[in-house]
Amino acid sequence: MAKPVTGKKVTVNRRAVSAVTLIVLIALTVAFVWLGMTGMNLDGQGLYKLLPWLPTTGTETRWQDALVPGAELGETLVMHFTPEAENPLTEEEQAETIRVISARIRDLGWQDSRVELLEGGTFRATLPKAADDGHIDHLLDAKGEFTLADPEGNEFLTGANIASAGFGVSDASGTDFSLSIAFDEEGRRIFGEKTTELVGQSISLKLDGETLVSPGVNMPLTEGGVSIPGFALEPAREYAIMLRSGPMPYALEVGQAEAGAPALGEGVTGRLVLALFVVFILVALFLIIRQRLGGLVAAWMLLVQLALSYFFAALMGAGFTLVTLAGIWLAFLAMLLGVVMLFEDVQEDVRRGRSVRQALKESYGGRGHGALDVLAALIAVCVLVVIVDAQGVIGSFGKVLGVSLLTGLVLSQVALRLILRETLTLFGDRSALYASGVTKKEEV
Repeated sequence: MAKPVTGKKVTVNRRAVSAVTLIVLIALTVAFVWLGMTGMNLDGQGLYKLLPWLPTTGTETRWQDALVPGAELGETLVMHFTPEAENPLTEEEQAETIRVISARIRDLGWQDSRVELLEGGTFRATLPKAADDGHIDHLLDAKGEFTLADPEGNEFLTGANIASAGFGVSDASGTDFSLSIAFDEEGRRIFGEKTTELVGQSISLKLDGETLVSPGVNMPLTEGGVSIPGFALEPAREYAIMLRSGPMPYALEVGQAEAGAPALGEGVTGRLVLALFVVFILVALFLIIRQRLGGLVAAWMLLVQLALSYFFAALMGAGFTLVTLAGIWLAFLAMLLGVVMLFEDVQEDVRRGRSVRQALKESYGGRGHGALDVLAALIAVCVLVVIVDAQGVIGSFGKVLGVSLLTGLVLSQVALRLILRETLTLFGDRSALYASGVTKKEEV
């Protein structure tokens, strides 16, 4: 009679698994940070590149291609404008000119630019050097007064009746773009009546008296909006920006542009990057001295948070500005406070006699859960800020802060917890490894 085959029980060496897991995660972290500092060619010819995105000191400045410095921290482009008016502008006209120029610059994404009124009634705009793209002159010197006219040239709508404007691709080729215009209530009524009257004819879109396009009217357009095709990419973008900003009182004559120093002074970028690096080192030392092995893991996660936050800021085109840095480092501070609260709770439980593993579990259910609630609430606030001010400075800050907070939430609530578990398995849960100043167990 055949005997049943008994399988040999296989035991898994949990310490070996934990060691391999930690080694792999450390290697991935080193590789990610290294790529952040050096970048990488994605093909053999170097046509496609992953740009470095982590700010560094020294002569290596390629990271500034991914995180373009703003006017406060990087080289600037200084432009001078003279109004094309016979008489000096009134105070109201000067204020409106500054508002329109500032709105157009911000719409391009240069949130930290500055527009000033100089003696003699001229204007000066200080922008990041990267703003010199060959198109900005026309965008800033044009008066920007749009009108709609019938085939006889009679104007029936002005920019005052336009509530919003945008642009987008209008055909499958991807080379033809259209302007999308939405009217206010009065504009909706007038445009509906005129397009009903002009079916089979055309209307003209004019800028400062010059006809841009004259599309045909195939049917009455009574929904309060219109999409006008026939533009290349850059003109479509410029016209949409001008429509959103409104017209200036007068057109401007652009003087010679010149290079300028950062608004906060020469060398400010290097000093700031060095100062932030020192801040991180001091925070890491505090955590390691205070929480020892647990503090080392926490410093590791904080480093990953910074690297990811800068990476996402580069993807969003946030630039290297004070607004971006404020968002990233406030999120860093929020994660740091959550981690410190968590480990302080662990230390208290360890001093009372609990094991580190049990103390960690209890802490994530106590102060750790409170930190989770706070981070989630802050992220919700950031979402609301972005909805309210998507294109403004506050909206840009909300985007960077929200993404960085979300990164910190995942790292502190998931990654940190999992890595600490593997660390406990590999090195054991001796209290001296995770809590400084533990001399004896206190009775509960």
